[in-house]
This record gives sequence, structure tokens and C-alpha cells, in this order.
Amino acid sequence: DHPRIVAALNACRESVASEKTRNYNYGKAIAIIFLAELNSASHRDLINKYVSLLEEHQKPHGGFGYISELTGDTSQTQYAALAYWELMNHGISPDPDSVQKCLAWIMRTRDPSGVWGYQGVDPGPNGKLVLQTSNPGVSMAAAGMCTSMLLGNCLGLLNPPTADVEIAAPEDLPPALRREEAKQEKVRAPALPSGSIDRDQLLSALEAGRDWYSKNFTVTAASYQSYYLYSVERYKSFEEFLSGQRVDEPQWYNEGFEMLKKSQQPGGSWNDGSGDAVSTAFSVLFLLRSTQKSIEASLGQGTLVGGRGLPRDLSKVRIQGGKLVVQRQPTEVDQLLGMLDDSNADALDSLLDDPAALQVTDVGPEQARRLEQVVKSGSAGVRLLAVRALGKLRDVDHAPTLIFALTDPDKRVVREARDGLRLISRNFEGFGPPDNFEEADRKQAIGRWKAWYGTARPESPPLP
Repeated sequence: DHPRIVAALNACRESVASEKTRNYNYGKAIAIIFLAELNSASHRDLINKYVSLLEEHQKPHGGFGYISELTGDTSQTQYAALAYWELMNHGISPDPDSVQKCLAWIMRTRDPSGVWGYQGVDPGPNGKLVLQTSNPGVSMAAAGMCTSMLLGNCLGLLNPPTADVEIAAPEDLPPALRREEAKQEKVRAPALPSGSIDRDQLLSALEAGRDWYSKNFTVTAASYQSYYLYSVERYKSFEEFLSGQRVDEPQWYNEGFEMLKKSQQPGGSWNDGSGDAVSTAFSVLFLLRSTQKSIEASLGQGTLVGGRGLPRDLSKVRIQGGKLVVQRQPTEVDQLLGMLDDSNADALDSLLDDPAALQVTDVGPEQARRLEQVVKSGSAGVRLLAVRALGKLRDVDHAPTLIFALTDPDKRVVREARDGLRLISRNFEGFGPPDNFEEADRKQAIGRWKAWYGTARPESPPLP
């Protein structure tokens, strides 16, 4: 009942006609996000009106853009993806065909170098990636990456590591087990069908985008500075969400904070050419880590909703508030080592399925040495778990073992070692290799990680 909320709700009700004639889609997408957050059940009819208006901006090729233009607009496409993702979080399924076409378009309009442009140059469904000549740069790269991750998550192709899995209750559950809409419980809609989207291609696009971004990142933008900073915060927050890797004070945030601290006007506002109100709003959203907070409010910390990954042991599944919830018990390193000695296959399989279930605290030197030995001598699944445990220690002393694990014949172990090195180095873009790597990629990544270790431990002898 806050006056500002009431005013915003009234504005949404009164602006349907004017938004219909507006050339861009930002207002429509923001209205959907606001109404869904406010109460998706009570405002469903109004949400549907704005969704219909938003869909008018989608082109036959899949991108969203100005009504008057034929090209897709990466910035506006990002806001459509944000709206779709927010609908999913509140139990509303957008049109799967629209989501699939949009994701296919954003994947096709990536520059071969990994960046995105403003107005996407589309090579067509069967074409190769082409140069993106419409103002490519860090702002559009963040928008392209954010869109790819959001839509990939909507289609169930990208999911974060989790301790609890919540699944929207089927419609045929007994009435006593169905959720009550009046309570506005946040039950996410099940993942949409992915259609013809190739998950490997999506992962490759994200890998290329992260690589470009890590090499070209800057907190300064040629124009719309505050809009850009907020786009960085959105991108990085969704990256944290999907990777499960969160840093309390990341470098990109600290650099943005220092920039805003220096550019703040005496009255407390900011103005980068967009006017005090808009520039200040975007700046405050960045400073508050608003996307991170929104993700936590919608999905909860460490919680994945979407219906993927039921455990082998279904006795761990229970119904809570009309939702299926998987209960998991954390496993400490000493328990893991005991499982290795006992050859407890079922318990090990459960750990392999659930990265968040392995907790690594107070690991002594003897336990660490045992894990390092297992990396070089155990079975594939056991090697993977040992690598995962060493990565979670975040200790540079274990980097040589993880770099050795990059040579493992099992690609799952290689990916786990890469992710562990990202944690240890605090470089969450890392040096590769990509998920679907070739031997040349692996060789290059090993060389780069060895070079990093040489700078982290210059007193140590070079790694073989």
C-alpha cells in the first residue's frame, strides 16, 4: 500500500494504450516485471495485456526491436528476456516458441570474437557467425550474455548447482497439496521445452562471450554510463546464480563503486546525460546489487526451481507447500574419504549428481594429500570428487594438482578442475578450456594456468 507502489500500479493500468503505440519495448517489459513481483495472481489479466504488447516487438527472426525496424535490438531483446524470466519465477509460462526463437537469434548474432552489437546482424538460421558492426562493445556484450543465460535457464538448458530442488506441483495433485494463490508463494513454472536449441552451442557462445568480456572489461562506457553499470551488475549476478560462485566484493563492483563515488554530484545524484532521475536510479540499482537481491528474493539463496535433477533415492523427496522438495545432507571431506575406502557407490553417485552437497571445511594436511593422491590414481568418478573438494579449498597450494587434472582423459574431471582453478585464482572467467574443448584448447588452457601459477607463486619451480 505504499503510495509509490500504488502510483506505479495505476500508471501500469493507465498506460496500456500509450504503450501500444510506443516504438520500443522497455516500458512493456518493466511493467511485466513490476506486476509479476507485486502479485502475479491478482494482476494476471494486466500482465497478459503487456505480454501481448511485448510480443508485437518480436521479429520473425526471433529478436526484439523497434516496431518501425526489421532488425533485432540486443538491448531491447535483453529486456524481453528479463520479463520472460520473471514470469517463469512467478509460475507463468511464456510462449516456448517465442523463447526458443529469441535464444536462437541472440546466439546467431554474436560476433565471432564473442561480443554482441546493438542492432544484430543476423546471418540466418544456417549461416555462420558474421561481424557485428552496430556499436559492439562491453555494454552490448553484457546484454548478450545476460539474455543467453536468462533464456537458457528458462528452457532448462542452464541450471545452477543447488542444495534444494523445488518443482512446481502438478495440476493433478489433490487439492490439499496444491498451493494457494492468495499466499503468493513463489513456485517457478517448469522449464520450457528447448526445441531445436543446441545446449553445446549455447555453452560455446557463453564461453566465447566470457572470454571476450574478461579481455575487454572496463567500468567506463562511451555513453549511458549508469545504464551500462547496471547491465554489468545484471550480467554478473546471473553469472553468479548459474555458476554458484559468489564473491562478496568482486573487482568489477569495487571499480564501479569508486567511479560512482567520484562522479556523484554534491546533491547526491548522478547525471551521465540521461537526466538526474534515470542516471541516479541506475546507479543506485548497481550499488545495491539489485539483481542479486532480486534473484535471492525470487528463488532463495542456493535454491534451484525448475524440475531438473531428481535424486536416485526418491525417499529424499517430500512435498512442502504443494512443491516437491529434495532433502540433501551435506557431506564433509572426511566422510568422502571414508566413502572412497568403503567403495560406497550409491553415496558417491549421489555426490556426483549434487555439487553443493560436498562441504569442505577444516581439511588437514593429511586429508589434502589423500585427495591429491586420489586425483592421480582413482576411478573417473572418484577423481572428479577429489578435484571438486580441492577446488573448494581455494588454496593456491593445490593449484598444481588441479592443473595436472586438466590432463585427465575424462572431460568431466577437466571441467571440474577448471572450475576449481577459477575459485582458487578468484578469476571467474578463468583461462579455459571451454566445456566442449578440443585438444588444442586444453593445451592452451594448461599453458595459461601454468603461467598464472608462476605469477601467484614466483618462488616455486616451473610446473612440468
